[in-house]
Amino acid sequence: MKIFVPVEEAIRHLRDGLFAKLRSFDWFQTVSLLALQDDVILVTKQFDDHILTFSPRETIGKDLFRKGHYQRDLANRVLDLVGVPKGKVLLELGANIGTHTVYLMRSGKFDQAVSVEPDPRNLKLLKHNLSLNELSSAVTVFECAAGDDEGSIDLYFGDKNFGASSVIKPNGSSRSVRVPLRRVDGILAEAKVSAEDVGLVWMDIEGAEPEALKSMAELVRLRVPILMEYGPWRYGPVKTAEMAEYLSSHYRRCIVFSGKSETEMDIRDVLDQRDILLLP
Repeated sequence: MKIFVPVEEAIRHLRDGLFAKLRSFDWFQTVSLLALQDDVILVTKQFDDHILTFSPRETIGKDLFRKGHYQRDLANRVLDLVGVPKGKVLLELGANIGTHTVYLMRSGKFDQAVSVEPDPRNLKLLKHNLSLNELSSAVTVFECAAGDDEGSIDLYFGDKNFGASSVIKPNGSSRSVRVPLRRVDGILAEAKVSAEDVGLVWMDIEGAEPEALKSMAELVRLRVPILMEYGPWRYGPVKTAEMAEYLSSHYRRCIVFSGKSETEMDIRDVLDQRDILLLP
């Protein structure tokens, strides 16, 4: 009956307000995640300025479900430090499911992106998320690993963290799949993107960074800003020293991120795994 409509609306508003308040607490988001039934494989969630589909039980998906983002604070800070990029193309090596693709493209600083991702599990969601956010026409996806050769290579799966898949063979047994291997300069050539057009390289490829850098020499020569996950323990002392000398000879600044803090230091003094930003 219509007489009950105002009461029903009041109850709905009260309920919505209560849940909005509860969602602001980390413990509530954690409990909500634990309460998901086992047959819930994917979740599609509307965020402030974008929408994403993700696996809520995988590392990145857990952060998206509980925190509402995955390292968007890092993406925003990197954009602040880079300022106005000289090029309007984003080059993303290790795009995963497209979280940072969306974040960086939403900034308005890039007109186009070239996104490279080898993991077939991530590729499906990457393409889906680009479509959800109407970015498919602006982002060219390459289904391959980035390295210093052309051919194919084994990709070893990170089962609990889809962002941890790597061409570096882990200790012990691990599932793997053969994927195409491409040089970065070859990828850009196929995408018809010149090195001068690239304004930022975002690279997180689980230990293959030294090899990828060898195939993007023109980008390094032009000192295009690079955000990368830097892991000396993965590379070994010899490769780490060579890589650090190479990068320090081209980039004047190295910003090291640790949690919510950041420090400017010589890349040759970075001994632990960190996200670093290389600037001219």
